[in-house]
Amino acid sequence: MQLLNTPTPSPAIIWTVVRFLASEGKPLPKNTITMYLEPGEEAKNSGPVHHALSTLRDLGLAVATQDGTWSLTGGLEKITVDDYARFQRLARSAVLGVEGEVPDPPEDMRRALAWILTRDPFKESFNWATVDQLHNRSAPDGELVLTNDTRWPSFATWGTALGLIAPAPYTASRHVPDCTRAVHQVLTDGLERGRSTDSMSVLQLLRRHLPVVAGGALAASLGYTLDAPKAVGAALSFALMRGEHEGWLLLGQDSDASVVINLQDPERSSARICSSITLLEDDDA
Repeated sequence: MQLLNTPTPSPAIIWTVVRFLASEGKPLPKNTITMYLEPGEEAKNSGPVHHALSTLRDLGLAVATQDGTWSLTGGLEKITVDDYARFQRLARSAVLGVEGEVPDPPEDMRRALAWILTRDPFKESFNWATVDQLHNRSAPDGELVLTNDTRWPSFATWGTALGLIAPAPYTASRHVPDCTRAVHQVLTDGLERGRSTDSMSVLQLLRRHLPVVAGGALAASLGYTLDAPKAVGAALSFALMRGEHEGWLLLGQDSDASVVINLQDPERSSARICSSITLLEDDDA
């Protein structure tokens, strides 16, 4: 599937369809869904509702019977109408193939994410002009990161919705490779709050659930490599240190630790050594 190509709808439209199905709490005919969300278009197979349902099905988050009745699946079965964070987690896992590979994966989205998450959020922000002029052939295989200008708005919207990039503060229409939201969610789900965990285990957890970050399996399959397993890419370093700055993470340094990771810190001339990570606050958003 091509997640960044028209007519794939935005995550906001897909979330609207998910909320409607969740509010009903039962399988619904497609005509009923369309009647309420896209009145007057029940007979068409080309509108936003049609394409939102198709995208959910392709991602393994919805299923249809032969008679056209739709229901949520893939972990969305019991979602409530106000639990956007759960939708965000499950959509991200589906796009990245974390919980199980989708038959036709969104390679366009994965490719662009793996590229931007090798960039440095401490120093760089991007819009289509900067990508097209300076970076579009910087992928290891020399192929285009994004095919054309119509893909960038969809990429920016989807990447933000998945918590893997963010709008650049104070810089209109630009985005930064800030995956802090996704990192906080993964750590909330994978760590015990208040308990210190060795930093390499945390790094492996993040790479497993966010395989498009440097050191992750998807990034590596596209040719993005690091000097050593303990090296942390700039985007992930930024997210972890932002978590420390915001007070929901504690990054420890034990001089006697046998296993450490190396964070990229622009305020230091050499790598910042981290031996342990403690989650202090869950992601409650």
